[in-house]
Amino acid sequence: MADFIEEGIVLSVRGNVAQVKITPKGTCPDSHVGCPVKAWLQGKEFITDADNSINAPAVQKVIIKIESPHFYAGLMLVFVMPLVFLIMGYLVGIFIAKLINRQEEFFGYIFMALGFIFSFIPIGLIGKHFNPKYSIIEISKNLS
Repeated sequence: MADFIEEGIVLSVRGNVAQVKITPKGTCPDSHVGCPVKAWLQGKEFITDADNSINAPAVQKVIIKIESPHFYAGLMLVFVMPLVFLIMGYLVGIFIAKLINRQEEFFGYIFMALGFIFSFIPIGLIGKHFNPKYSIIEISKNLS
């Protein structure tokens, strides 16, 4: 499980859920030094719903805990799945080329490209189950 801590601003509150604007500050703290994902997101704010069990009011600066129990499995999915489909596509292309007596490398490369493109289908379907959970854990100082 990967946990990240960020600062955010509560935009609105609906019951036990707060809409929070988060602006990532750059590299990850502690064991996540040099995290490429956070470096990529640095300065790019986004708005999300967060569990507001501590009842933080609107226009309040808060500390958000972002829990992602499947973070490392998701990384494996994104980086390994295309490689597996590339290799499988190449092998299928060579197999088909041998069956129809055509040039093996050409079919291998064509099916390798198709394999890479089709790898995004399972990534999209499985990736829906890897959403992080946002929770407000502490109230910071007031903005005004």
